Amino acid sequence: MSTSMPIEYDEVTKARMKIFAERLCEIDLRAYAAVEAYKLGRGGVMFIAELFEMSPETIKRGQQDLDDPSRLPSGNRQRKPGAGRKGVLVEQPGLEQAFQSAIETHTAGDPMNADIKWTDLQPSQIIGKLSQEGFELSENTVRSLLANRISGSEVQ
Repeated sequence: MSTSMPIEYDEVTKARMKIFAERLCEIDLRAYAAVEAYKLGRGGVMFIAELFEMSPETIKRGQQDLDDPSRLPSGNRQRKPGAGRKGVLVEQPGLEQAFQSAIETHTAGDPMNADIKWTDLQPSQIIGKLSQEGFELSENTVRSLLANRISGSEVQ
């Protein structure tokens, strides 16, 4: 890291930097802020943190990422493979079978079009049936499962 005097940015340049930074994803913003902080040398982390209204710790993490590129995701990925929240069917084994059983006798379809199916159960009724078997899910999750199961596509 340089110990030189910080670069003085004029107001137009600072505004352009902020506009550009606002359009970056989390990882790219962290890396951009880290590069700018490195360019400034001593005091650069605090200056950029104030300019971009972000935590100095985020910039330091960006510097660590730049110093060890293996920490960065490869390709166009925003996160490392396997990162992020696990799907409800992964978190609650057996849910898929229980869900199918809960709606099985309440599902009908169009005899002329096998792709058209529906159920007469409300999401809250399905939640009630599944909660008796120990599963926990929201109405939004039930709606997603219904949309994907009845249409025949897969849910994660």
